[in-house]
Amino acid sequence: LNETEYLLTYTDDGGRNPYGQVPKPFGIYFMTIDGRRELLVADPTISCNQPVPLAARREPGVRPSPVDYRKQTGTYLVQDVYHGPGLQRVARGTIKRLRVVAIEFRAAVVGSNGNSGPAGGALVSTPVSINGTWDVKRVLGTTEVYEDGSAAFIVPARTPVYFQVLDENNHAVQTMRSWSTLQPGETFSCVGCHEDKNSTPAAEPVLSEAGRIGPKPLEPFYGQTAGFSFPQTIQPILDKHCVECHSRQTVADGKSTISLEATGELDGGSQKIWSDGYKTLANRKFASWVSPQSAPPMLSPYHTGAAKSPLIKLLVEGHEDVTLTQEDLDKLACWIDIGVPYCGEYTEKMNEEQLPTYNKYLAKRKHWEAVEAENIRELIEAGTENP
Repeated sequence: LNETEYLLTYTDDGGRNPYGQVPKPFGIYFMTIDGRRELLVADPTISCNQPVPLAARREPGVRPSPVDYRKQTGTYLVQDVYHGPGLQRVARGTIKRLRVVAIEFRAAVVGSNGNSGPAGGALVSTPVSINGTWDVKRVLGTTEVYEDGSAAFIVPARTPVYFQVLDENNHAVQTMRSWSTLQPGETFSCVGCHEDKNSTPAAEPVLSEAGRIGPKPLEPFYGQTAGFSFPQTIQPILDKHCVECHSRQTVADGKSTISLEATGELDGGSQKIWSDGYKTLANRKFASWVSPQSAPPMLSPYHTGAAKSPLIKLLVEGHEDVTLTQEDLDKLACWIDIGVPYCGEYTEKMNEEQLPTYNKYLAKRKHWEAVEAENIRELIEAGTENP
């Protein structure tokens, strides 16, 4: 009402409701600044909390929305990836590129398995890996990190993404373990890598290279646009270079201890057919990836990943007469660095009897996505896409 008199809701501290074993309900009081009060109205069965006076008020100002639904993208700007603890003690010049990975979320529960790690255990519904990534990963591409540590790039809007910074071997030096999403037309800037979010941009005398050049579209990862699929991306490499010596037959003959074949059997718990090759390589003896159950504190650079994986070291140094192309090595390294996914979509290698169940909910999702798209179209046509 003024600086010393108020109209508010209040209840006696610790009071009990005589009509039942629940806290005494709030009533509407007149109260002064020194605590004197007078009950105006109360109902023993209805607690009055956060009431809004029925009175004419001046409408508060509304900040214009920065979202522009006419656009399909957003922009990220990183001032200096070397700033902050994420790349502490990493020499300048080490980081060459920044990888952007999109996360695809499941539409329904079909089967399950588990994760384990320093943070404990977890149930994973509709799994796409064995003790690896929880979600389907779609590599959107990479962008250049300039000599001053800056980068600016364009991503699809309304898409969950996370980042990895790569060295000259295209191995992840540091990985973001959360995700970010931009709205259409939105720009988001970071001071550095895992920096304190209260940090302010460095007072540099000149504009960063990324700021001077401007944001660029991402460079695709060997033409891939779908989710990262072990059967479609890694298995062809194994079939060409490895299966001849590492198959079920060579194991049976005593000539090998591992099979890298595409063959597999249905696992009843996960409702997936995991291949021999995947089960062999998605193993800490061969690959080192960030555990989905890793400890919450920030991980140090090169903590895990392709750079620490025995498989990559073996192939780079040479194994028998196997010679892989740089593309082959990049795909294997990427597979490890994004958490050894098996499925490029949730239905890949799923028990066929379970497909109708999953597709039912997927169709429901697509229906509501179409409804939303129509609403956005009408919003744009009405000229209110940026009120």
